[in-house]
Amino acid sequence: MSEYVKGTHPRELPRPNRTFEEGRVCAHDSCETRLSIYNRSQSCWQHTPVRFPFVRGQRKRKAA
Repeated sequence: MSEYVKGTHPRELPRPNRTFEEGRVCAHDSCETRLSIYNRSQSCWQHTPVRFPFVRGQRKRKAA
């Protein structure tokens, strides 16, 4: 009777998350929200402009 060991080869560690300056504050006037070191924006979530994602997919055909 043979025994088999199943596994994978060791791989590289994932790249560390990008971090930004610690102690930053929202750029909006009168907002004193401290930003996370992982937030690349200059403003907090309440003052960041709304952006709609570009959705890919099939376009609907015009009615004939």
